[in-house]
Amino acid sequence: MIRSSLNTGWAGSRQARLLSLAILLGLLFAILVAIPYAEAASPPPQPPAAPAQPIAPPQPYDAQLLRLSEILGALSYLTSICEPAQKDPFRGQMQALLDAEAPGPPRRDEYAGAFNRGYRGLAATYSRCTDNARALITRFREEGVAITRQVRSLYGG
Repeated sequence: MIRSSLNTGWAGSRQARLLSLAILLGLLFAILVAIPYAEAASPPPQPPAAPAQPIAPPQPYDAQLLRLSEILGALSYLTSICEPAQKDPFRGQMQALLDAEAPGPPRRDEYAGAFNRGYRGLAATYSRCTDNARALITRFREEGVAITRQVRSLYGG
């Protein structure tokens, strides 16, 4: 009796293994057959993207224009707290600078980042208009004019 139960147990185990193997092979076969159909059903490849705009080479006056962008951001913030009734002309000037000098993403991001740095730097310092804020407006306007004149005289424009 012991022998027959061992044989039956082994045979039952063998049958279970064969059944598992058959199921596994069936799944593999189904996967292999389905792969070509899945590839055929996939969307066609996208056409190549439009060529990226060429990156403008660095200009010798980039440092001055980045500083000017930062000054425009600072002036934009300071005039919003010191002269709230006046419309902000500095955002428009920054937009004109971006359109003229930074049409592409890398340079445009640099110039916009400089503007935002100037704006946020003073927003963190001044919450209301003070005598010092008014003095900064004067100083930044003078520095902005000096940079503009310097770039125009050295590089034209």
